[in-house]
Amino acid sequence: MKATNSRQFSSVAARTLKVVGIILILSALLNSIVLSLPGEISDMSNRGWQLAAATQIVDRGIIPLMGIALLMTGFWVDSSSGVSIDRRNVWVDLRFWALLISSLLGLIYLLLVPVHLNNTRLELKDALVLLDKEAGQAEAKLDAQIKSEQYKSELEQRKSLLRTQIGTLLQDDGKLQQELKNPNLPKELKTVLQESKNDPKALDKFLEQQAQELPNQARKEIGTQKQQKEKELRTRSRNSSLQTGINSLLLAIGYITVGWSGLRSMGILRFGHRKN
Repeated sequence: MKATNSRQFSSVAARTLKVVGIILILSALLNSIVLSLPGEISDMSNRGWQLAAATQIVDRGIIPLMGIALLMTGFWVDSSSGVSIDRRNVWVDLRFWALLISSLLGLIYLLLVPVHLNNTRLELKDALVLLDKEAGQAEAKLDAQIKSEQYKSELEQRKSLLRTQIGTLLQDDGKLQQELKNPNLPKELKTVLQESKNDPKALDKFLEQQAQELPNQARKEIGTQKQQKEKELRTRSRNSSLQTGINSLLLAIGYITVGWSGLRSMGILRFGHRKN
């Protein structure tokens, strides 16, 4: 009685493992295909679509492998419980198709590694070229702005405002001393305030120097933003290459190992001949 119940439980467990395994395999493959479909056929040659599709496929790559493992475990449970498995026709054997799919997926993931690495390299190259172009356009726009009459007018207004503010401060010795003791006041401005008491031209020299440095500061800011964006692009490209590339390689090893070893154990693949 106990042996019968144990055999029935093993049969249910094996059937459950097989069903869940098949569902995992089919659903994962269908999801990967559907999510990776381009909007138009011409998009398949687009590098952005290729990168996104590779990421989608690799991110879901472990699910079919789990399904294959569950399916094979189901057959192992059948074998352990004494259920005979028909070996006469390999074409109707679910194990053969699961192992064949595993081998094909292994080759696909293996091919994805160099393809994805090359795409990320080219994508980074194009992004850096675009970044250089944008920085050049920003500098050209700045040069044109500096030569414009509006810029010169705004610069003179700014110089006049600073001259008035500093002149007012120099007339009030109490406020002047208070500002000189302010730790947040730039060192250059403190020096000008001190020198302007004895040399009225020191203020004009300072304002003229500041006006000349404004374009350099703007160019420096453009260069800083360019370096920061370049760093972000390189970091993103490196992370994508490592994450997707390594995961794809690991999946390829897993799928090929399961598929080829399984097919070999079924006698379909034979690497060499055994001596009698």
